Amino acid sequence: MKFLIKNPLSIWFLRLINSKLLEFKNKDKNLKIGYLSNLSNCTCGIYNTFYDKVSISNSTFGDFTYIGDETIIWNAKIGKFCSIGPNCKIGIGKHPAKDYVSTHPLFFSTLKQSQITFADKNYFIEYDNIEIGNDVWIGTNVIVVDGIKIGDGVIVAAGSVVTKNIPPYAIVGGVPAKIIRYRFEDYEITKLLEIKWWDMDIRWLKNNFKKLHNIDEFINNN
Repeated sequence: MKFLIKNPLSIWFLRLINSKLLEFKNKDKNLKIGYLSNLSNCTCGIYNTFYDKVSISNSTFGDFTYIGDETIIWNAKIGKFCSIGPNCKIGIGKHPAKDYVSTHPLFFSTLKQSQITFADKNYFIEYDNIEIGNDVWIGTNVIVVDGIKIGDGVIVAAGSVVTKNIPPYAIVGGVPAKIIRYRFEDYEITKLLEIKWWDMDIRWLKNNFKKLHNIDEFINNN
């Protein structure tokens, strides 16, 4: 039985069936799921696109957010209009780095990563929720560790490792990721967070999309 479950043809067939069922159930939302992608226990908005070989579980997605090829996401709440690049790892699990003598889950986890465990219960939070705001752009090969909050309008440079919370409209990069600069001036950021354009009616956005091409024009007319 295990051979059948892990057989490449079986995997392809099961994921195809699962994807088509999810697309059918969400046909009113225009959900699109790519080749060999797998979604488990997820809630979607409208026009979400998951490209090829994506693996996602226990996560929610706002309208128009898309996920690039081969990205893995666990336990995340992701806002609207987010652009998440390929090969990202969002939610990778944690090990204790202080107080505990050993970092090995054999001593604090019941998940049996090494086939057995000495722990009688879970003593350490291995997987924590991640929150990603609206209009966030995450580049290729980014890692976001568990428990992180990324604010609205953030840009994360390709190859970064996010280990700390990121404030709205910051541009960050590096290992670990640090703030490079902010996208806009303080008063502009405050205004954008007040307007919350991502919550505007889709018809308004369609009719006024050019206003989003210039920060000064957008703020002065809203």
